[in-house]
Amino acid sequence: MPPKVRYTKEEISQAAYELVRKYGKDFLTARSLATTLETSTAPIFTAFSSIDEVMESVKEKAFALYSEYIADGLREPIPFKATGLKYIQFAKDEPELFRLLFMGATTNRPNGDFVPAGDVNSPYVQSALEEFWGINSDKAKRIYNHLSIYCHGIAVLIVQKGARFSDEEIDRMLSEIFYALKGDTK
Repeated sequence: MPPKVRYTKEEISQAAYELVRKYGKDFLTARSLATTLETSTAPIFTAFSSIDEVMESVKEKAFALYSEYIADGLREPIPFKATGLKYIQFAKDEPELFRLLFMGATTNRPNGDFVPAGDVNSPYVQSALEEFWGINSDKAKRIYNHLSIYCHGIAVLIVQKGARFSDEEIDRMLSEIFYALKGDTK
């Protein structure tokens, strides 16, 4: 009879997620995970084929948490702005998960496009911009692209401890950039 499985795949995945969340992606190894679980590496490789597969499960959990932030932003009175603020808040609250999701190697995007096309949240965010402000799709994409770059820059500065901004400063900066891009004089 095979030995009883001591940890489920989900339990192993959750432990790995907590390690990455606390210490960063470079801390996740089969040995560090086994130590956390107080076991050998055997249960890990019974549930997963590789540590890369474990990391993919961690990324899925991290992305699910990030998506909750974006969903919260989309429920705010000014949804497009709120999603930018939530992106930055995610970086403040979860710097290691932000690094994992948004500061790794990326593929080159055509024409300097930064809008996270692979992000399942992007169509909702762009739609919120179009609908709330009555902006056509092309202009909305340009504004979204610029503000994505701007929000990402602020978030990276915060995660890297290169700058400190109050929530009020960030709110004001995003408003100023948005109105400049939109063409309003507010």
